[in-house]
Amino acid sequence: MDNEFKKIQLRTILLFTTLIFVITLYISVLLTGRSNILMRENAASLVSASNRQMELNIDSYLTKVKKASALLFSESTFYSYDPSDETVDAYTKLQTSNQINDKITDLGILDNYADFALIYNNDDLIGSLSKVTKDMYADGGMYDAFSSILDQKGENVAWVFGLNGDIEHIYYFERYNDHSIILISFYSRELQNVFQIPEQLNGMEVSLVNSDDLILYSNDSGKIGTSLPQSTVSLLGDLKNGSVMSNTTLITTDECSNGWRVVCTVPASLIIQDNNRFMESTMLVIVVIVAVILFFGIFVTRRLNVTANNLVDSLQEEAQHDRMTGLYNKEEFHRIAGRFVEQRPAGRTMSFTIFDMDNFKSINDNHGHLEGDDVLRRFAVLLSNTFGSEFTLGRLGGDEFGIFGCMDIPDEESVRKELSHYIEVFRDRFSDGLGRDFSADTLSFCSGTTFVHADDSNFDSVFSRADALLYKGKKNGKGQDNFDDRGSETP
Repeated sequence: MDNEFKKIQLRTILLFTTLIFVITLYISVLLTGRSNILMRENAASLVSASNRQMELNIDSYLTKVKKASALLFSESTFYSYDPSDETVDAYTKLQTSNQINDKITDLGILDNYADFALIYNNDDLIGSLSKVTKDMYADGGMYDAFSSILDQKGENVAWVFGLNGDIEHIYYFERYNDHSIILISFYSRELQNVFQIPEQLNGMEVSLVNSDDLILYSNDSGKIGTSLPQSTVSLLGDLKNGSVMSNTTLITTDECSNGWRVVCTVPASLIIQDNNRFMESTMLVIVVIVAVILFFGIFVTRRLNVTANNLVDSLQEEAQHDRMTGLYNKEEFHRIAGRFVEQRPAGRTMSFTIFDMDNFKSINDNHGHLEGDDVLRRFAVLLSNTFGSEFTLGRLGGDEFGIFGCMDIPDEESVRKELSHYIEVFRDRFSDGLGRDFSADTLSFCSGTTFVHADDSNFDSVFSRADALLYKGKKNGKGQDNFDDRGSETP
């Protein structure tokens, strides 16, 4: 009887243990599957945020190139110059040519352009060309080739990759007038500073592709100049902005202002690798301690979800700040400043100051890019230590920084004096530090300051005024601080 009872107890224990094991295993698999789905969704959000930031960085870089080209249109003498015009004497031609060349040199001094020149219909050029471009057209025909490209595009501007098989440069063409074309090019490897992959997404593949799905840049350098894989093209379809996910891959895409796209590809295994490790641990725990496996599975699953949420928060924080200086990046700075302009806090005077270093390119050229990066960081620290909590600080790109003030002072003149004092203190500190350390490079800075006016409906108009004041100072000799003379109204 006792033996029979023990057999029944044993069968009951075995049956109960088996039942608990199966139920626990089923629940663990179910919870892990659900966690995989959540992690994929969260990963899609954080990859999209990173992808969007890289797209904004690309747009900022391309806008800088277009801005350099646009500034050549500001001089009517340059615009009307024609080297083939026989009615103009040789001295005047030489003088005008030298002036144009100086202007091109000034515009490109802060940027590592491979080519920056004006190409005329008689194949004369003003500016500088790389050896690669010179060798392409050693027998002439440069103007006709570039003009043909613009004609094929049907527009006055064109971005070109793979010119005559060259995959190391990206070219920008703009028709200057009916007898000349602006040429600007840069090395595609310069974009590696734009595509900065968060540590949490190591293993993600990033590509910049044109409208023909040709890869202009990739963190896998072997793929530059090749076409985007057909599987990726098929999965994306006509999608320009957004994300898609298959069983094996997460792909996000964002379209740039010129029609190029930033495409990020992440293996699904990378997204759920933490969950896969958790499943293996769970199976071991099920074998050892069946009674606690359900609690352990739920606990670890929740911890994984918390980890994923923290990962998203971390990437969102990185997406808002400039990685080099720790200041707000351009997008977040514009968003914060725009919100102030829209809300117009009562009894406060709002201002915007834009800073840009003079002769910064010589730091990179003479001391290397690492020293240049250190100068940017020191400049940011100096700004932070000088301007108080009533100011929002951001890096707007390159060596350009912005400060948006919302001071609890209704009188604009008092604010103007206060800002002048701040800038004076900052300039003294700059001179005692960076200015002294790099005196041989004549490192200095210019600033342009404006106030938020009653008719400013958004921050763009405020930014444009300050930017114009900044470049007025650069044009008039650098190292200058210009204020907006127009009165402002405090709400």
